[in-house]
Order: sequence, then structure tokens, then C-alpha cells
Amino acid sequence: MFNSKEFVLNLCGTQELREASDAHARVLNALKANSSIVLDFAELADVDLTFVQLIESARLSAAQQGKVLSLSAPASGALLAVLERGGFLGDATDPRTQFWLAA
Repeated sequence: MFNSKEFVLNLCGTQELREASDAHARVLNALKANSSIVLDFAELADVDLTFVQLIESARLSAAQQGKVLSLSAPASGALLAVLERGGFLGDATDPRTQFWLAA
């Protein structure tokens, strides 16, 4: 269950290069307006490395601004496959790995 102060941003469907500008705008607006954002990928069908890089950038930007960006559930399916292929999952103590695999 989410804290009432958390803003839940649902990113669904296909999230690849063609959709990057829309996803970027949605994430940027959420970060501007909220101190805690939960990304919901439950209805995510397909992703590419562009999407992962966008979310990684948002994660770092949120941290620099003292904001919280988290996932509603650990990465799975197509997203998990891209993370593995792209080398985004290191050891369990790596903050990047913890972000993607913890919820």
C-alpha cells in the first residue's frame, strides 16, 4: 500500500525510443510536482535501453533534489531482461540494483 503523499506514475504499454519524449515529460512533471514518486510498471509490455536510461537518470535527479523515486514492484518480464542485458544489475549492495529489484 502506498503512502498518501506518494504520487503514483503508471508507465504502461511499449516504452521504447518512439515513446521516450512522452515518458520523459511525464516523469519530469511528476518530479517537479512531488517529493515522492512511485513508478508503476505493472502494465508495461515492452521496453528498450532508452527507457531504462530515462528511469536511471530520473532516479539520480530525484536523489540530487532530495526526492524519492521508487518502484511499486521489483522489475520483471521484459524490463528485467533489458536490465540484465544492459548490465544494470550488479551486486546486491549496488544502489542501482537495489532500486530495480526492491519494492
